[in-house]
Amino acid sequence: MQTETFPLAERIAKLAADGGLSVDQLFEIAVSQSGPINCYPGEPGDQCHPLALFVALHGQLRQGKGHYNCAQILEEMVRHLQGRCPGTTRHAVLIVDAWWHDHYEKWRANIETMKQSGVHIEAFLIGAGGWVAPLPI
Repeated sequence: MQTETFPLAERIAKLAADGGLSVDQLFEIAVSQSGPINCYPGEPGDQCHPLALFVALHGQLRQGKGHYNCAQILEEMVRHLQGRCPGTTRHAVLIVDAWWHDHYEKWRANIETMKQSGVHIEAFLIGAGGWVAPLPI
């Protein structure tokens, strides 16, 4: 299943599989692929953009410090979409290399509310081999 942001997830997965990605590299990839964007971790910035990227990398897919785990990135996504930039960010992309379903359940009602308000949320699970799989959330 290809979506409009699948190429971004694919690029992150392939580059992460080749030695890991730093927080700075994530931001550079996001901007080069999508233009102005809020990026977590990295450069959320003080300005809200229509598109926001939320990435949680663990183990061999990450490089350096400053990365979030799945629980932290889900919380940042909810804070961004419902607190910092409601009404402005209308498209969110979540990319994780470990899916923690219990933490998703904690935020599921918030995520459903955002989707019902018109926010388009795409989620992808990526792996060490550079593969990408859509997550149906």
